[in-house]
Amino acid sequence: MQKTFNGWLNIYKEQGETSFSISKELKKKFKFKKVGHLGTLDPLAKGVLPIAVGEATKSIKFISNLKKRYSFLIKWGEETDTCDLEGKVVAQSSVRPDIEKVKMIINKFFTGSIEQVPPIYSAVKVNGVRAYKLARSKKDIELKKKKIHIYKILVKNQTDKDFCKFDIICSRGTYIRSLARDLARKLGTVGLAYEIVRTEDNIFKIENAVPLLKVLNLSYEELQKIYFPVEAVLSDAKEVILEKKYSDKLKNGIIIKSNLISNKIKSDSKLILVKNNSKLVCIANLEKEYIIPRRNFNL
Repeated sequence: MQKTFNGWLNIYKEQGETSFSISKELKKKFKFKKVGHLGTLDPLAKGVLPIAVGEATKSIKFISNLKKRYSFLIKWGEETDTCDLEGKVVAQSSVRPDIEKVKMIINKFFTGSIEQVPPIYSAVKVNGVRAYKLARSKKDIELKKKKIHIYKILVKNQTDKDFCKFDIICSRGTYIRSLARDLARKLGTVGLAYEIVRTEDNIFKIENAVPLLKVLNLSYEELQKIYFPVEAVLSDAKEVILEKKYSDKLKNGIIIKSNLISNKIKSDSKLILVKNNSKLVCIANLEKEYIIPRRNFNL
């Protein structure tokens, strides 16, 4: 395999690793020029971390399937300034909610489109500075509410009165730590997030996620066997195969009329993936009778 690599890697992030450090290690080991990732995971969180390499980084802003799935525990009775085990305890309570009340409050307040305030120890920027940096400097900060969407929360059976396990499908930008804090407060107690595991992100699932240390020991040839193609994350966009003379025009930034194409092109989404043979040439918009190039790929 050549040292030019374009595609996605499904990395299993271990507790203590950071999204940035994983990207940096991969870049250093394999001499990747461009590396990006979908959604930062907290250092204490584990699970799926999709890594974009090379030309795959160009596809990130076009991804429409931004649903994520997590499993996590809430530890009742303590709230910390980080909303997880890492922080300083700021509130305590002896109240332990029963599972039926938990389900009722979730259905009433934590399903669908809601607003939440990120933890002060988070990567949210305040006047260009990361919130966690301001929090560490003991500066008073007030973060704005963010709109998120919770598609589904399942409450697992409680085996311990101090803990409750959950499985959630939610939108990008959802802070599980904030959710644990807010849910506990609505239940008349306090709580913190514990054992956060991202189990799905877009098409990537925990079952086939590979730990960083294992990936770092792979050769380029072995790496090729576990990667996902650039367009794998754009499953909502329809693929359109064009003759080279037309795909070359799009690649050169020329808008073409769709009626010039022998095959009729229809798509529920405005976004289409233009290919020549099986190779991705560009992402384009299909608007009325025109195909408008948006982003080219050098594959």
